[in-house]
Amino acid sequence: MKRRQVIWVIASLTALIGLTVLTVRQQEEAAYRDLPLMRSSFSARPQGTKALYRTLSELGFKVERWRKAWRYLDIQKRNCVLFIIEPHTPVFPDLEDWQRLVKFAEVGNLVWISAEMEETLSGPVDGQRATRYPRHRQIVSSGFPTTSIPSHPAKALFPAAWLKGVKRYIVKSEIRLTKPWKPPVKASFPSLKPNREIPLLGDKHGIAMTVFIVGKGYIIVDSNPYALSNEGISKGDHFRLVLNVVSSVAGQNGMVLFDEWGRGLGEGEHWWWAVTPATRGAVLQLFVAGCLLLIAISIRFGKPVIRQSQPFGRTAFVQGLTTLLQRGNTLHDVVKMLELQFLRQVFGDPYLWQLPEDEQVEQRLSSLPSEKRKQVRRIWLWAEKLRRQQNLSEREVLKWVKAMQEVGKAKK
Repeated sequence: MKRRQVIWVIASLTALIGLTVLTVRQQEEAAYRDLPLMRSSFSARPQGTKALYRTLSELGFKVERWRKAWRYLDIQKRNCVLFIIEPHTPVFPDLEDWQRLVKFAEVGNLVWISAEMEETLSGPVDGQRATRYPRHRQIVSSGFPTTSIPSHPAKALFPAAWLKGVKRYIVKSEIRLTKPWKPPVKASFPSLKPNREIPLLGDKHGIAMTVFIVGKGYIIVDSNPYALSNEGISKGDHFRLVLNVVSSVAGQNGMVLFDEWGRGLGEGEHWWWAVTPATRGAVLQLFVAGCLLLIAISIRFGKPVIRQSQPFGRTAFVQGLTTLLQRGNTLHDVVKMLELQFLRQVFGDPYLWQLPEDEQVEQRLSSLPSEKRKQVRRIWLWAEKLRRQQNLSEREVLKWVKAMQEVGKAKK
């Protein structure tokens, strides 16, 4: 294939990949537009948490996005609040990450786990940790079925200091916590005992928020992520509750982290999860299609032949030039030109524009030293002989040129 064709093929494949990714993205967003939260904590959608992120930052708190695995959490830090909103637990995190998360809370930090997915809050499969009440109805909007979840006011179940000023808490989720919570992996942690669990908020359908006292820190489990979203953070006293918790734990010297890794937007070892599952499948399909295309091209046009470049020496160039001049019957003109240049150098006359007569050459030679005179006369007579020779070869010319160069160097 020509270079231009290769460039067109690469550009076409790149455009195809881009269009596929955009198409899959749009389809996913349309099909899952009513998920509790979008994938990024910095999303400006109604279900995102950009409002909470920016508001806490403008209030003077140190806010950052955590994009590494939970196993890399620094347990040397204190007074940190980590928001984990809708982690994608069917794929990851694993046991090691949950263990590190609990240890991170035990040293004096707070972990706020807010999710509306049963696989996140239900814990081990041997016991039911969450319940879903069937009070919802489906409506059709823009051709996609959506779920309308009614709002319920929750009441305080424990007189905690965090609930000061929180009189109206709106629950817009069909998930409720029932039994003591454990991380959604098959493991048990001594610090998470049933008697350390304190229900904070709930309604007639069950508990919506509970807190665990683990060591010197806390773990808040929340089944109502609507309260943290851009749409719900300003409703009721949702932000008052968040501000109470963050102020009591982080203060002005602590840090507030928003988890991104748990949703698949991490970095480092989990870079592949920065794209959605459907997009990953589409990219893999396109990669296979590209490989098949390259195989088809190689079969059609065969193995590319790489020609080895051969060095072109100076001798070959001179010989080729001499052969060309010989075929054009111009060797005599070359000898004449070189002879004229030689006489200019010998006599020191740069204005000598044509070959002088023999008598003039003899007169000028008489002014040279005797030894130099013999060498110059020999080269001059040799050139005259070559110019009068009918069948002139390039070998004779090269031999004369070599002798002429030696005389010229000796003169210098």
